[in-house]
Amino acid sequence: MRSSLAIVAATSLAGLTSAYPYFQKNQATCKPFSGNFSIQQYQLYPENADFDYTNCVLYIGQLWNASLGIYDPYTEKHEIIEFPGISHNSSFHLGGVGVDQATGHITFIADAGNTFNTMGEDISGTNWLFHMDPRNRTILYKVNLTETSQGLYGGFQDVEHDPDGNVFVVGTFPSSVLRVQKGGKDVRKWYINEPVDHKIKGMGGLAAIGWTLIAQGDTSGKLWRFDMRAEKGTPTVIPVTGNHTFGASDAIYLPRKYNGTVLLVAEDEIGTSVFRSMDEWKTAEFKGLVPWNDPRGLVTGAVQVGDGVYTILEPFGDEGVKGPGTAGSRSEFLFRDISKEVDVLLAA
Repeated sequence: MRSSLAIVAATSLAGLTSAYPYFQKNQATCKPFSGNFSIQQYQLYPENADFDYTNCVLYIGQLWNASLGIYDPYTEKHEIIEFPGISHNSSFHLGGVGVDQATGHITFIADAGNTFNTMGEDISGTNWLFHMDPRNRTILYKVNLTETSQGLYGGFQDVEHDPDGNVFVVGTFPSSVLRVQKGGKDVRKWYINEPVDHKIKGMGGLAAIGWTLIAQGDTSGKLWRFDMRAEKGTPTVIPVTGNHTFGASDAIYLPRKYNGTVLLVAEDEIGTSVFRSMDEWKTAEFKGLVPWNDPRGLVTGAVQVGDGVYTILEPFGDEGVKGPGTAGSRSEFLFRDISKEVDVLLAA
């Protein structure tokens, strides 16, 4: 979920009922948690994260060292899982990570890092998708996404799951979506922007609710909706009211506390834009912007942890210890609670 080495970005409505009861599953199993927090971990560098509402832990894509972090916000315990040939290999980044809340399994991507280093000019290299059972740390399947793309498109950086356990993977150079069948036995090109030109930056983030897949980040500057039951992905524009023009954007996220009615979009060096839909994302309303103004990192996404909604801050300006494209020497990483600011925008 990133733009380049140097520049990237990342309420409660009383009485609101949801058309998505799936989102309410396990909603109250984790203890309350809110307020800013920092993870003390050398070279963490979080690119993306997702919270597991069954085990009450935060999974983090640790970008530069291409490793997976598992953080317990209640005990502050942080575990790192590394992958032979990938972790601490500058050819790979680990960014996109998503929890299948129905199973507790997690999916994450080790992508060809040079694609983002060159902003799509060079998309060579291998992209791996992992599907893991975190309870016993078992890799259930591992898929080479480059075998499907044939090196014609890339920049794979975010994942989502449909209700049947199939995985959808977004690529950014250019906009593409791959569909990975449950179990990893079949991977197919589900959507791609034509004509295929990997020098064009496209969609960077996915969010899913029920059978609806939402995407944002292509050059049209629009929100898109897909039906994940379809054999091929066909994007439909989500009309948006309100005065907003997207800048270069990154990850998108549907916090569970709003029952699927609120979408957060990380915009590079701008902040987190807030949208609401009361008709299952057939239309949407722009509610406002939580501005970015923190020198400790640029916004690469958002994540709900317990009751709080947080921006993910990535310090892209740090000098790599082993040269450009490697982790810096930082050991403290802030997750900023923006819940109150989002609530104010939604109440307006």
